[in-house]
Amino acid sequence: MVARAGRLGAALAVVCCWAALTSAAALAQTETATTVWAVGDGAGPEPARFDVASLVAGDPPAAFLYLGDVYERGTADEFRAWYENPFGRFRDFTYPTPGNHEWEQRAEGYDAYWGSRVRQADGGHWYSFDLGGWHLISLSSMERGDQGSPQEAWLRQDLARYPGTCTIVFTHYPRFSAGPQYNTPRLEPLFAATAGRAVAWLAGHAHNYQRLLPIRGITQFVVGTGGHEPSSPDLRDPRVAAGAGNVIGALRLRLAVGEASYEFVRADGEVLDSGVLECRTHRPLRATAELLRPRYGERYERLRELVGEARFARRVSLTLVRRLDARRCAVLVGGEGEPMRFRAAPCSTQRHVSPAYTRAPLAATGSFRLRVPSGLPTGGYRLTIALRSFDGRLYRRVVRFRVGP
Repeated sequence: MVARAGRLGAALAVVCCWAALTSAAALAQTETATTVWAVGDGAGPEPARFDVASLVAGDPPAAFLYLGDVYERGTADEFRAWYENPFGRFRDFTYPTPGNHEWEQRAEGYDAYWGSRVRQADGGHWYSFDLGGWHLISLSSMERGDQGSPQEAWLRQDLARYPGTCTIVFTHYPRFSAGPQYNTPRLEPLFAATAGRAVAWLAGHAHNYQRLLPIRGITQFVVGTGGHEPSSPDLRDPRVAAGAGNVIGALRLRLAVGEASYEFVRADGEVLDSGVLECRTHRPLRATAELLRPRYGERYERLRELVGEARFARRVSLTLVRRLDARRCAVLVGGEGEPMRFRAAPCSTQRHVSPAYTRAPLAATGSFRLRVPSGLPTGGYRLTIALRSFDGRLYRRVVRFRVGP
């Protein structure tokens, strides 16, 4: 690919470099969310395209994913007339995928406008890049994607470098859709290759908004809401989690470590659908905990709650073991409506309780708290904090303290 000036060139420079995921720059990305907008089917004569462009410009993104179709045939003149005005302002950080309308005239339209940076050396219109701790893949639904095809082989090689699931795929045709343009079965080999390796597929083609229930762990979004001849999906389709017809708008993603939030925003600014997608990070990411009370090695006259903070943890559990004598122990049990109490157990037990754990969406750090209303009995304690990290691994920290004399 040929690098362009600005953020796009910098992002594409790390396409092939697994080492970039462990660089200082990648680590810094875990601290903030990265904004991405996605929409397709908007580059036509309708004035609604200006409303969509204004929506995107109102919250400037690090990347703009154009999901295909420049009407009616994607000629050079139509790219100038309908795409460049108004979407050209995002060109330096736009990542396109080819649509059916511009495909036949791609040499004079799509290829000439976007250049070689969105194609393989052999001409295939697929590529990938890293952004905000995520891997994004643009696939061509206009070219062969059957098993053993150049695109399918490239996809499997690309995914092999990314062991987690923090990956988003985007195409023009949706693999699954509630219409009026429905499923695309020929994309199945590509979809199957990403199962267990990605959490979202974005597409256009159907001129409406859809979010389907996860299929093999992947959420299919249809965002053909750029303004050209709006349509409506079949909201009776049992796969539809959310949908909207005859609507103009775009999908806003905020990428963070281990998570991405999504909002479908109508052109007037109203959010019609929102949520969070969780994923397993591509690189090891150790979850850590700081226990604020009790502190390691300290003694307390009375203790009624355990309080701490966790970083990069999806879930937190606590194993609190009280030493009764040289050979006997008891472990704290209860919660979920049951009273907290100690029960005899082997000193090596890993039985745990779940504290209240609060972490804002996309935040790296959360807080946990476990209340023991009756207070902890006198004795020596070993507290094991188990943390399920964003990378899917389990990390532990052990703290010892004493209550009473």
